[in-house]
Amino acid sequence: MMMRFLLLAIALLYAAPALAQGVSPPVLKAGDRWVYQGAGGKRSLKIDSVSGDGTIDATIDAPGLAGLAMRYNREWNVLMAPVPMLGEIHYQRYSPPVCLMPPAPWSAGQSWSCDAGWSDASMTGTVHVAGKLLAAEKITVPAGTFDALHAELDVGGSKVDCWYAPRVENWAQCKSALADYNYALASYSLK
Repeated sequence: MMMRFLLLAIALLYAAPALAQGVSPPVLKAGDRWVYQGAGGKRSLKIDSVSGDGTIDATIDAPGLAGLAMRYNREWNVLMAPVPMLGEIHYQRYSPPVCLMPPAPWSAGQSWSCDAGWSDASMTGTVHVAGKLLAAEKITVPAGTFDALHAELDVGGSKVDCWYAPRVENWAQCKSALADYNYALASYSLK
């Protein structure tokens, strides 16, 4: 028992400083895929392509949003997203991007905010986002146990806690009072 505790302590000692020193944005490839489980069922994100400037084009499959395009910058900040409105899908484009993560490298203690302007075929608006990377933590989800950075986000007035796991190059879990922001990583595949 003491040996197990000692091994765990050593593992945590070496894992936490690596996250505390800074995490680079993911290096994604076409075909990378994440499957999440949430209250509304399974949802997945698959990378279709990554351009030279790091722009990520992806496809999401979620209840009511199957096979729809998403676009992110290299730091997982949203450039374009499908939004269901009155029975139709509208693609909102954001400029600047919705800043779900700060400028890299990422480390505990970073704070950031942005006002992301959005537009679609018929409307425009702005969403305010503020966040802070609170700490390096271990998190266990159906896909496994991961070292992660705990991000506390305020997205347009909605509070969301998410854990970014460098090993999976994406969020491992998000929790919020809103059902759409409650999900945990069930599986992933990196090319």
